[in-house]
Amino acid sequence: MDHFLKGEWDDAQVDAGRFCEAALRYLEWKMAGTFTAIDGKSKPNRKTTVNKAQQDTSLAPSLRAQIPQSIELTMDFRNNRNTAHLGNIDANKMDATCVVQNVTWVVGEIVRLETQKPPAEVQRLLDQLAERHVPLVQTVNGRPVILDPGMGASDKALVLLYQQAKPVPIHTLRQWAEYGNSSRWTSTVIRGLEKKRQVHVDSGNVALLIPGEAKAQQLILDAGGL
Repeated sequence: MDHFLKGEWDDAQVDAGRFCEAALRYLEWKMAGTFTAIDGKSKPNRKTTVNKAQQDTSLAPSLRAQIPQSIELTMDFRNNRNTAHLGNIDANKMDATCVVQNVTWVVGEIVRLETQKPPAEVQRLLDQLAERHVPLVQTVNGRPVILDPGMGASDKALVLLYQQAKPVPIHTLRQWAEYGNSSRWTSTVIRGLEKKRQVHVDSGNVALLIPGEAKAQQLILDAGGL
């Protein structure tokens, strides 16, 4: 994820491929109780492992279908996709975005299948995995931090709301945006966004509207994200 957030698209795809090698070992373990040695030299046989998993009726449905398919897709991006790039058209960013979302889903599904934690705790983890990966925002100890020190308060609010993909309490949003004056935050920043129909405030929670989502996406694109 670090490579993706830094815009290092090729390295993000390489990391995803390495993760898939671990996922193949997980499938081997589920089927046979053993897996290919982790010795820096040995690698699971991708085709053999995927084919066996797809035919093993003792496995959970997602281990037979979606996870093998996700591994195949991700590893194809790493191994074969560069040959499909045309001339000066660089699709690495688009490819890396697809790969990161794919791998994130696999992680969440394995957690869902294997966990012995309470359902509420697992749900929180899955919700975190489902958050949008916005290169302008880094989450530290559960708190999102805007990485552009020059970004204005209104733009920070929009990007944070976009990253969270759900309404946020108005004062929590102010803290995340590192805005000092509470009354001015509400009366000027948030009210200004409301007037532009970019956000909607209800019961103290700020929700992103479609025009605000479009603005946030543009901010992220301008910063080299999405």
